[in-house]
Amino acid sequence: MFKNLRKFIEEHDKIAIFSHIYPDGDAVGSIIGLRELIKTSYPHKEVFGLGNNVQPFVSIVGELDEVSDDFIKESAAIIVDVANGERVEDQRFKLAKASFKIDHHIFVEKFTDEELVLTKRIATAEIIGELIMKEKLRTNKLGATALALGIITDSGRFRYDLTSGNTFSVMARLTNIGADLALINENLAKRSLADFKKRGHFLSNYETYENVIYIIVPYLKLQELDILPSEGSNYVNTYSNLDYYPLWATFFIEKDGRVFVELRSKNYNVQKVATLFGGGGHLKASGCRLENEARIADVLQQLTKAEELKDEV
Repeated sequence: MFKNLRKFIEEHDKIAIFSHIYPDGDAVGSIIGLRELIKTSYPHKEVFGLGNNVQPFVSIVGELDEVSDDFIKESAAIIVDVANGERVEDQRFKLAKASFKIDHHIFVEKFTDEELVLTKRIATAEIIGELIMKEKLRTNKLGATALALGIITDSGRFRYDLTSGNTFSVMARLTNIGADLALINENLAKRSLADFKKRGHFLSNYETYENVIYIIVPYLKLQELDILPSEGSNYVNTYSNLDYYPLWATFFIEKDGRVFVELRSKNYNVQKVATLFGGGGHLKASGCRLENEARIADVLQQLTKAEELKDEV
């Protein structure tokens, strides 16, 4: 399966790498990690990683690239960490002459010519790290740091269920290459006084519904706090690991009335709930968007019916 990905890379001299909207550490880490792998292993190729620049990731691995439509039309597209085409941040990937998806999410749709999907991996960055090991490819310190960033963030610093021996084997290889773990952890742990004040609002304004703890933040309050409606994933785990509340959520209201939703759990399948509302993600960490605030009650009702996961999942 890794041989097909290597063959795809070797067949194309121009490559553009894409990922999902509202990029997280695995998206950014996979983009830059794959870019540096290709640049190091195949120096003659032109390869660029596309997407929005988001902190704290820029401080760790630098900025992403910009390219013209003409370049993309002449290139092959590799899309990382995305289960469905509509969630790709830069829709110009459709202009590419060939496409390949690398992902670890549960299958939603086939939207590329080829794909490598391994749902037992904690992060897409882990899959790319495996590519280095299994196909004897090379990368540099930046590439190793980027892939380590993806693994560390998507595994919740190695706390989540799909963290495995394979995860640590890949991390060992990346560390030996030169991944800067201190730089990653320093920037991920960094907090400002403003951030403490924001989290104070979350700690003081939560609500509960049966076994769910959650917060609804209106658009004007988000503006006051200087939080984007899409940033719920940065704050939802304020409510993690509380006794009696194995499910937690944030509902951020957009200017047009739509709602960004982040769902998390200790041992319940919130992915099925998110899917009911047009979203998706992982078993214990998913998200969706609602057309209006009135649908929040429906989400809460479905969360109380969420399937409890077995120990082996």
